[in-house]
Amino acid sequence: MPKPFPRAALFAALLLPIPLSAQGIALAARAGTLGLGGEAALGLGSRLVVRGGYGVMPYEYDGTFQGETYTVALPKSYASAGVDFYPFGSGIRLMGGFLRRSGDVELSATFSGSRRIGDKDYTSSGTLEATVVQEKTTPFLGIGFGKHTAGGFGLFLDLGVALVGEPADVKLVASGPVATLPGIQQDLAREEAKIENDYGTFLQYWPILSLGLKLPLGGGR
Repeated sequence: MPKPFPRAALFAALLLPIPLSAQGIALAARAGTLGLGGEAALGLGSRLVVRGGYGVMPYEYDGTFQGETYTVALPKSYASAGVDFYPFGSGIRLMGGFLRRSGDVELSATFSGSRRIGDKDYTSSGTLEATVVQEKTTPFLGIGFGKHTAGGFGLFLDLGVALVGEPADVKLVASGPVATLPGIQQDLAREEAKIENDYGTFLQYWPILSLGLKLPLGGGR
């Protein structure tokens, strides 16, 4: 996977001609795929805003993979840092930077009865746990609406994607009575391969969707 630093250096170089006079500070609250949290923004010139944020993901949800139901636990926290460029001065912005996630996506399912694993149906009980191993720090790109440092309260919206860049590595582990059955390790390996094959391309990207409320602290425009 290409290292993110050269991309950051190139992006910064493109922005060098922009005047770097401070144009305002703002705080904001946000909610979305980067969790529940807040961020701070600093205006540098009329078209450039530097932002940093932090969020937590306090909940889990049930999802279906390969026809089976799992409880999905997302990374517990997300930190982001980047820049917003306003080609028209305000309103629509282009954004880029880096996203840091605290951990991997984890899935678990406790069952009793018949359960298909790999190419075989197992009649037993136990727990299946899967970990989607990915890069924790990744570059992101996107488009946004609303200027943090503009005067007054206001809503903003971020739409983007973090570029993991490599196929995810899925690790599947069984525990309980099912883990002692003949052939289970081979079928766990087959199940890992199926998940990677069916969702591998999708798992190379991390969606960014954040809706927030910003509060300028003065000097914005």
